Amino acid sequence: MKPRKSCWTCAARKIQCDGVRPNCNKCNRSQLTCQGYEARLSWPRKNDRKRAMVCTTAKQTPVSFQETNEIPSRLFLINTSFRDVELHNYFSSQYRQAQVAISPSKSLKQPAIHTNQNELLQYFHHLAHLSLVTFSTTTAGIRDTLMRMAMINNSASASALLHAMLAYSSLHHHGLSETSLKFKVQALHLLSTSAEDGELSLVNASQHVAASMLLGSFETLRPSESSGEWLWHIWGAVDVIQATQLSDHSSENETYVLIDWVNYHHTLSRFSTQHWRHKSLASKASKKPMQLFRRRTTPPLSIYRPNHPSIDPTSSIMSLLFEACNIYMDPQDPQSQSPEYRNSLRRLEAQVDDLIASPVPNDLNPESAFALELYRVATRIYIARASQSPWEAPAVLDSLVDALFNGPVASCTCIHFFPLLILACESRRDDQRVAILNLIDRTQRDARIRSMKAVTNAIQAVWVQQDLHADSEVLVNYMDLLSIGISSSSSIPSFA
Repeated sequence: MKPRKSCWTCAARKIQCDGVRPNCNKCNRSQLTCQGYEARLSWPRKNDRKRAMVCTTAKQTPVSFQETNEIPSRLFLINTSFRDVELHNYFSSQYRQAQVAISPSKSLKQPAIHTNQNELLQYFHHLAHLSLVTFSTTTAGIRDTLMRMAMINNSASASALLHAMLAYSSLHHHGLSETSLKFKVQALHLLSTSAEDGELSLVNASQHVAASMLLGSFETLRPSESSGEWLWHIWGAVDVIQATQLSDHSSENETYVLIDWVNYHHTLSRFSTQHWRHKSLASKASKKPMQLFRRRTTPPLSIYRPNHPSIDPTSSIMSLLFEACNIYMDPQDPQSQSPEYRNSLRRLEAQVDDLIASPVPNDLNPESAFALELYRVATRIYIARASQSPWEAPAVLDSLVDALFNGPVASCTCIHFFPLLILACESRRDDQRVAILNLIDRTQRDARIRSMKAVTNAIQAVWVQQDLHADSEVLVNYMDLLSIGISSSSSIPSFA
């Protein structure tokens, strides 16, 4: 969803808008009310001959979160495709099919961009690093750590980190090109060379982990159909941490910053793999409709448990989210009804409730404070939904969700995709969905933000399935619904 360049008033008048925000000058000079640039749901005009269905209600007006308390659902049209209906029918029948392999897309062929490496490093220092996704650590802290590590020595791991940094900077600055791909391939080759040199020192291990994390960030910055490789880079970084016992030295500031960054992405990777069910619904290869989903196998290295310090409020919520993803069982599994499993989920709920009740630290900036609040509520919702029957959850969730919609959702941006997805799943009314769309629109205008295509695809898929099941007698399983949304992309997405 690209930010609008023209306000709705100028678009209706069919004139070029000057794009001034929040109100364009052309509307001011014409003494007209500027209807703004926010995303809104629309419907065909009465005289629109290109549409099979038109709306005969009052004139179109901009819809904002503050103005839409009760909006008739008939005013909003769902973009439901044949694939959505097919998915709905498949989901309702409870048939399961085996997943199929995804063929990688063809590489983009773009002319090489001859850019001085020093310029790319300067660009990374001033701008590109802002798109790195962190939680408890600032992007400036990650940037400084990476640049110092790359300049410590002339080892293969240091050179790999440098080339990974150049690849990320080139991709951020120029898009996918021969230059960015060349730097990426060189970084991978140097990492392989470093691994073959024998046992890694602590310095080289840190460089190896940092390079892997940057390569993972490269894949999620502007993801394509074959961008699922980010997962292997994250798990590769985890593998190095385990093999070299790097976490035992996290008392050092730079090592702590690096491991904290890895732990955050590794935790969110567990969420993605928990719900990734890629398959072809239209495939007729399988003749066994009752065959269950095959859960993606998890390599042994992903068993690694991040060492989140409990005294840190941001790390505490990540630790609880990781544990929730780790112990979750499919509702169809008989063991999911065992007292031990139910007690584990109740314990997690109580721990998250304690975190929600605790105040947000005063030293956090407004954006970090909002992110922490979102993660607390989103984790609470996720655990509650996973532990209950379909759509049955404690009433306290309604008050938590309403507080977010009545407060920060209406005006803030959200650079973290996990809480955005979870909150979108809770938006049942049209005014709440409009608020989510406006939140996405504001976030996309932020130059730091990586592609939001995967999360918007997931949200749309979830909303479509919710609406298709609105009048159905089939109860919707929350975890299966999340899996459908997350699996709507062609490659496994990151929700960091």
